[in-house]
Amino acid sequence: MFALAHNTEMIAPNEKETEIARTSQRVLAGLDLDNTQNEIHIHLHTTDNQDAEFVLPLAAVRLLLNGLQEMAKGNAVSLVPIQAELTTQQAAELLCVSRPYFIKLLEEGKIPYRTVGIYRRVKAADVLAYIREYQEQATRDMNELAEEAQRLGLY
Repeated sequence: MFALAHNTEMIAPNEKETEIARTSQRVLAGLDLDNTQNEIHIHLHTTDNQDAEFVLPLAAVRLLLNGLQEMAKGNAVSLVPIQAELTTQQAAELLCVSRPYFIKLLEEGKIPYRTVGIYRRVKAADVLAYIREYQEQATRDMNELAEEAQRLGLY
């Protein structure tokens, strides 16, 4: 996705990392996380024979699983704090749209923003809310189209 000023690093996996992520996400996905308490105990063994044991909150394990699932598809990932403010370029990249198109969304009032000097800043939470709303509307539209196709005997 992108790197933020908050030292948030973009991770774009190479082929080997994609395969490792695929294997790792299968292992994590195989755990019954719904019936687990609020923490997971981890034993880590590195290829150079270093060992570590630690505890992760269940929420962090779910976040890790989501990241691995995206990396397994070859997608670049980045952690974005919800309270982070993004530049218009960062927000456009998060939406996978051009910066001019993103500016148009701002000017149409579809996503709130604030101005800092001459620059616009957008909360990551607002961009993510827009994505959710867009996906929900797309699902409703697809369902309507499917129903219409069934009524017309096209399906």
